[in-house]
Amino acid sequence: MVITRDITERLKTEELLRKSEKLDVVGQLATAIAHEIRNPLATIKGFIQLIQSMKNKENQWYIDVISSEIEQIEVITNRFMIVAKPQAVKIQLNNLSMLAEQVITLLQPKAMMNNIQIRTVLKSEIPYIPCEGNQLKQVFINILENAIEAMSTGGEILVQIDTLDSHQVSICFIDQGCGIPSERIPYLGEPFYSIKEKGVGLGLMICYEIVEAHQGKIVIESEMNKGTTVNVILPIYYRSYQRILLISFMGKAFR
Repeated sequence: MVITRDITERLKTEELLRKSEKLDVVGQLATAIAHEIRNPLATIKGFIQLIQSMKNKENQWYIDVISSEIEQIEVITNRFMIVAKPQAVKIQLNNLSMLAEQVITLLQPKAMMNNIQIRTVLKSEIPYIPCEGNQLKQVFINILENAIEAMSTGGEILVQIDTLDSHQVSICFIDQGCGIPSERIPYLGEPFYSIKEKGVGLGLMICYEIVEAHQGKIVIESEMNKGTTVNVILPIYYRSYQRILLISFMGKAFR
């Protein structure tokens, strides 16, 4: 007697449980790190403010540099806390093309320093879509920063925005970087999984979370030594329109 049983759904459930456990660890780790950094940071910041009040011109330049770095550390720790604690954000209609242009303008200097040109192509008239604009901009920033870092010899990044049909829009980022091995692509977005030497594997994970919370998806295709295409697909209309969406925010992405 031979008995067969389809365990596909069970395997999918087990995979979701593993991801859920990893996300829980990420949240706990982020909270612990943020608290550990904040305590000595508050002391350092207090002493810097005390020194500033003395108005010693000889040390002012060093104080300014230290203050700037402390502010950057504060930004990072706050992002850790936000990763650990989801936020309620408002969904409203946004101009997707404008969001992309704002991000490109922000990253244009960094691209130019790396001998990279960012070019935008609008293939059709793009309707306004319901989304949280700042979070989508953060997704675009992370993807473009990854593309810039992958193109050590310079080149061009193409950003194509198009409507796939009456229900979906596509924001496609095409770089000419080093590419990603095909066997690694299925694991992108996993907590702590990174293909970069100094990557921590949290950025893309949050990118996936944000896009999925917007009822969209990210599709990544790549070929070694030729480049990578990251396609962010978003719905024009929500299946169930929500004014409040609970999703996590993110800091700098690492691929």
